[in-house]
Amino acid sequence: MQTISRPLKVFLTTLILSNFVLMSCLVYFLLNEKQNLTAERIDINDRSGKNRIVIANTDYIPQPIIDGKTYKRAYAPAGLIFYDKNGDERGGLAITDNAETNLNALAFDYQNADAVGILAQDNKHDNYFRAGLLINDKDLSGKPGHNINRINLLTENGNAALVMKDNNEIPRIVLKVDSLGNPSIEMFDKNGNLNWKQ
Repeated sequence: MQTISRPLKVFLTTLILSNFVLMSCLVYFLLNEKQNLTAERIDINDRSGKNRIVIANTDYIPQPIIDGKTYKRAYAPAGLIFYDKNGDERGGLAITDNAETNLNALAFDYQNADAVGILAQDNKHDNYFRAGLLINDKDLSGKPGHNINRINLLTENGNAALVMKDNNEIPRIVLKVDSLGNPSIEMFDKNGNLNWKQ
């Protein structure tokens, strides 16, 4: 019998707990006959007053906090952000809609950067789209926002692929089924040069 890895257990447990919190809130409002709850931001704090969950629109989404320091967010999404007991960001659900693209993502973080992400993107001015799962190694340099992308399971413009990379983010094995239904397996050397294809 195959066992589930610890990172996957943590990911699934967090996903289940966040769904439970959201469903509990929904049931509470329905049972109390509340028709609408309108807010631009909702902070859920612990006893010390630190944020543990923030739900906000694009105007009030907080900037990321890593190791107690605030950084500038690349985009201002609407969404839900999770925090650890120290007040550092540990993941979230982001809905981004700008002039070029729609990008929706669910992420769970290491202490300083994304660990696991699920995304869906489609551009507004061309036919580009992608959706998938990204898994990163922790960057042990400690630089905030840095990680090492190792595994991508994506569909992109009709091409489905599992891409496994080395610790320099160079694809080494690619399992693919293209938009015409043609399967392939590719292997690359440490410089990214194709050395085997089937």
